[in-house]
Amino acid sequence: MNVPIESWFIGPQLIGAVFIVMGLIQRYYPPKHINGLYGYRMPSATKNQQTWDEANRYSGTYMYRIGWVMLVMGIIITVSLYQIPMQANLRDGINVMLLIAGSIVPCVMLIISTEKHLQNTFHD
Repeated sequence: MNVPIESWFIGPQLIGAVFIVMGLIQRYYPPKHINGLYGYRMPSATKNQQTWDEANRYSGTYMYRIGWVMLVMGIIITVSLYQIPMQANLRDGINVMLLIAGSIVPCVMLIISTEKHLQNTFHD
């Protein structure tokens, strides 16, 4: 198995690494006040300071956890893609599609999960 070095960095695992870093930043440096630049900024989170704090606490933890799942899955996918004989341009195309899906799906999951958590926590 001869996996090029760039494939270890540019692939689905890249999004996992970004989620881990963002989750850690949000966990250790949470936004103190409701703002338009930094934090989980959906309308349900910006209702008041209590919902803001809980949404940012929950979403930071969620990003950190899903980031590790994505990182491990990305490494497994990268190794698997190089085990299957195929043309390099097809492998690159699959990698790009997985990178795009790996960007969109976790973000949607983050929003859905955080919104459900806020609804269950605040019941209004």
